[in-house]
Amino acid sequence: MTIPGAVTVRDLVELRHLQATLLAGAAGLDRPVSWAHVSDACDPWNWLDPGDLVLTCGYIVPEEPAAQVRFVEKMAAAGLSGIVIGEDERRPHLSDELFAAADRSGFPVIDGAHAVGFTQYVRFVAAANARGEDQSFIQIARVHGEVMASLREKLAGTEFVDRLSRVVRCTLHVVDPQVWEPLIRGGSTPGHAWKDAYDEEVRRSSGRAPFVMNLTVDDRTALTMPIPSERAACLIAFPDSDVEPRLAVLQQIAAACALEIGRVDAEVERARRSGAGLLNDALNGRLEPAVLTALFHEHRLRGDLRVLAIDDRPTAVDRLARRWLLGDIPFLVGEIGQIAITVFRADDLPQGYLEERTRLEHWRAGLSDPFAGAGNLGDAVRQARWALETVSPGSSALASYGDGSPPFLPRTLAESELTAEHVLGALLKYDHEQGTELVKTLRVYLECDRSPSRAGELLFIHTQTVAYRIARIQELTGRSMRSTGDVCELWFALRALALSQTTQ
Repeated sequence: MTIPGAVTVRDLVELRHLQATLLAGAAGLDRPVSWAHVSDACDPWNWLDPGDLVLTCGYIVPEEPAAQVRFVEKMAAAGLSGIVIGEDERRPHLSDELFAAADRSGFPVIDGAHAVGFTQYVRFVAAANARGEDQSFIQIARVHGEVMASLREKLAGTEFVDRLSRVVRCTLHVVDPQVWEPLIRGGSTPGHAWKDAYDEEVRRSSGRAPFVMNLTVDDRTALTMPIPSERAACLIAFPDSDVEPRLAVLQQIAAACALEIGRVDAEVERARRSGAGLLNDALNGRLEPAVLTALFHEHRLRGDLRVLAIDDRPTAVDRLARRWLLGDIPFLVGEIGQIAITVFRADDLPQGYLEERTRLEHWRAGLSDPFAGAGNLGDAVRQARWALETVSPGSSALASYGDGSPPFLPRTLAESELTAEHVLGALLKYDHEQGTELVKTLRVYLECDRSPSRAGELLFIHTQTVAYRIARIQELTGRSMRSTGDVCELWFALRALALSQTTQ
């Protein structure tokens, strides 16, 4: 017997909050349930109608296996939809013969959880069937059940989304539409042709994604819907059949996915705080070498490591940390002023990958040489920052200290200090003894392309004072501002001084 739009036994079994477990009769899961009755009659087939679900604590089930077989066969023949047997001391042992009879007749036998009252079955069946052919209520209830199960079982992101996919019979993706990357652990993204289709639809909508969009690529269709989140996020649904999912259900799934994204956000934030604290302590010498090494090992940072310095791109750094977390790649992320500092294992992230990310994110970044041992972190950070300084402001590029930097650049703290002392030693000594700011004046003057008026504005001094100081600088250093070579030497010495003095 088929009842259009009725809730089925399968719907009840798949509702997480009912905690119903199918024991036998899987072939009858699609039997419609017209009503759910708590029965104390040992012959429910004489009192109930076809499509009714029997709810019992179990004492109406016969003791003997042969009688249990007849019990099941008569209910199946009467067209009852199934039986839910609660966990009760009065329930007899359910024999293998009973299960075999249920399987033969396609009559579902369900184990009901002790903590779930039968009234919950009755209420759900009544509410679902009151909506007729609209299956949205059933699916939304299942979505809510999957959310609760996810919180209880701490499911991985992919497993959670897979369960939601089964609810609406769609393949679901949770994607950052800006960079076309998954936002959940273990997730995947459709091919790049779908991003092109997505971007085109957004352009047609005046640059903002509408509530729902229909995408088509090579005769295949998909629905997209924004996910309510602090970051750019969208849900992409590929129907497994010609029947499209209800928008109300997709909206509930999008809200559920927002919770999963928030959980990943919290993981990323914890990882970033932990990494920032460790980097700060390491660069300021607060940790003994053995302790620092042990902490690096706790973060799975062993073998050859590298440092990446990224100039003031918090959103890009956040995406990077998220991608590494979801990819189970060990990392540390901290900040030195406006520069983001990341530490990772060299083998995990080849330089080609970092160059690709640079093009995608429009980074201005510097990469250190590989180094072994947490004790060499300080020098690696300076290498990465030095490489970053070789990238012109406003441009987008990744500079590698080992591959792309000129050979005369200092490679370690000791070399930086030596370079600064060799060129600027006289200025440093003069400033220290006289309380002047010749080094600062030189830096500002060169940053202003040797314009005395612009330097004076930034230093809040008269142009003639700037000229006097520059003359004094040339005298003390023995270098001329008219010589390109001398100016280059002074500039790189200033950068070496900055790297040698600043660790945070």
